[in-house]
Amino acid sequence: MIILCLAGLLGASAQPRAIGIRSGITGLDVSYLHDTGKKSFVQTELSVDFGYAGSAAPGFKATALYNFVVARPAWTDKGSWAIYTGPGLSLGYVQDRVNYREGNFRYHPLDYGFMLSIAVQAGLEYTFDFPLQLAADLRPYFGMHVNDGVTRRVDAITDRVEFKSKTSFYNNGWFGFIPSISIRYRF
Repeated sequence: MIILCLAGLLGASAQPRAIGIRSGITGLDVSYLHDTGKKSFVQTELSVDFGYAGSAAPGFKATALYNFVVARPAWTDKGSWAIYTGPGLSLGYVQDRVNYREGNFRYHPLDYGFMLSIAVQAGLEYTFDFPLQLAADLRPYFGMHVNDGVTRRVDAITDRVEFKSKTSFYNNGWFGFIPSISIRYRF
């Protein structure tokens, strides 16, 4: 039984892996890929989120994706190409635009809060015949953002303030439609 367990662990560790960085308009990620076979791989990332449209101090998020290799075109003699897509989950503490409405008045402050989203990724990668991998991908996020709360003055005479927290759509996730670039060491 122990020999079978060790053989399984050695077989799993023999799968190709890659580690590197992914950069785009929404943030900078430390990326890890682990092949689960010829047609799929798991991708995990820890990210520094640049805030809504890069306008504030950074937040952070973690993402895990299960990608399927759709095609492996033979566009070059050396190295290998792959077109992939897959779903995943992301959570973090990030800044986003919050939409409030009071009567006819609307305001849209930026505020930090908890984010939970479904991520969908589609990308193209090239692995050189030496251990370097380049990739470009799109990854929009569809989910919710619960902000920390906005403090605002309700009555100027009594100086009464009100604290409001709101759950809304994660607006910053739409910036995932702008391509990101990855560079990884393949081992």
